[in-house]
Amino acid sequence: MYDMESIIFTNISKYKKLYEKKLCNTYEKYDLRKIDMEIIIYLANCGNEDTARDIANTNMFTKGHISQSVKRLSDMGYVSIVHDEKDMRVQHLKLTDKVRPMIDEMVQQKSEMEKCVFAGVTEEESETMKRVFEKMCANILKEMEKID
Repeated sequence: MYDMESIIFTNISKYKKLYEKKLCNTYEKYDLRKIDMEIIIYLANCGNEDTARDIANTNMFTKGHISQSVKRLSDMGYVSIVHDEKDMRVQHLKLTDKVRPMIDEMVQQKSEMEKCVFAGVTEEESETMKRVFEKMCANILKEMEKID
């Protein structure tokens, strides 16, 4: 029998593989790397937390990889870099209109994937799972603060 940690890691790994396979055609179509796509997805959903430092704080990628990807995305015309009005050292990353078709495709693919993954899961189960994951994330962040 699996312990909770094994269940979580196994299922997250499977979900991530499915996610990458679903979006693979979009990566290739737009000549992007995985990190490029993840940064685009992040920027599409981040609100005002739109700097490279904000992306680095997610602990998904190293600062160097983020910097390389932002440069590539900027060169391709998908991201513009806007200096903060109050602090010129701060650079906000903004998606350009050129990226809209790509985001629409990704939203469609993610929606199809979620329908598949959550087939048979009730609304109540989904809400319970969301609350449990939010609690787990809060606990993880709290523990990370102790370690740092």
